[in-house]
Amino acid sequence: MKPETSLARIKSNRRNARKSTGPKTKRGKDIVKWNALKHGLLSREVVIPTGDGKESRSDFESLLEALSQELNPVGVLEEMLVEKITVCYWRLRRVLCCETGELRKGLDTLAFDEAVARHEEVDRLLDSWFGGSLEKQLVRTSAGVERLLRAVEGIRHDVEEHGELCDDAKTDLAKYFGSQYRGFGCTVSFWCWVLEDGPEKSPDEFTNYGELPPKDECKRIVLELLDDKKEQLENALEIVREHEEFRYQSRRASLYLPSAEEADRILRYETTIERQLYRALNQLDRLQRERKGDAVPPPINVELSGNE
Repeated sequence: MKPETSLARIKSNRRNARKSTGPKTKRGKDIVKWNALKHGLLSREVVIPTGDGKESRSDFESLLEALSQELNPVGVLEEMLVEKITVCYWRLRRVLCCETGELRKGLDTLAFDEAVARHEEVDRLLDSWFGGSLEKQLVRTSAGVERLLRAVEGIRHDVEEHGELCDDAKTDLAKYFGSQYRGFGCTVSFWCWVLEDGPEKSPDEFTNYGELPPKDECKRIVLELLDDKKEQLENALEIVREHEEFRYQSRRASLYLPSAEEADRILRYETTIERQLYRALNQLDRLQRERKGDAVPPPINVELSGNE
């Protein structure tokens, strides 16, 4: 049977424990500051050493050293608790990294993704064209208005340089602006027709238009129509870009919170780590108080049941 420890021995042990507050000199501190790393499995495993997720071993060691100096552990058990506290802080850092990553998934490429979506919508409209004017649909986005402007500039180039429309320009005129009677596309087509055939064309073909002007005047009329349309589209582009910027700012602001599912996952993980952290801090505090001879009440264990 193990003999009982006398009261005098207990008091002596406590007096000696008070004197054991760790090394005082710089050399002594340098010797013991990595004690937790020497025997700690957690410290060896927690830092990711390689790959895209590589973490800094020196950062972890600096954190461990700072906490060791602050908490001043004595003995293996206290050092293990300080190590666990350090690991908890390190894992909480990852929680913030994860939250930032979730936010950046939507934020980092938001402007690019929206620009791509606008151009893809334009391509979809062009691919599905089967007749009629696309102008009203394209003018809803900056990419669509820019496509209309390029079409106008191409048509104008043909008229300016060649005095007529090539087949591609005629197709663009019909595709983008339609051929509705007295509409922009129809009007430009008519004057280009007159410009191409000139006064030699039978007057019966242009009965509704009266006397035809000479070619130079027809060209001026066409270029003026195209310049007016270009000005209208440039004004529209400015307005559409302003609206897109408003939507972008609103969308960006809404992405500063992760999705409900991701937020719940992050919060659960963070809560678990914080419980471990506070438990380790409490255990360390109790050990250190006991070592110093303070009266420490027994811990209170509370078990919660989902059925109660």
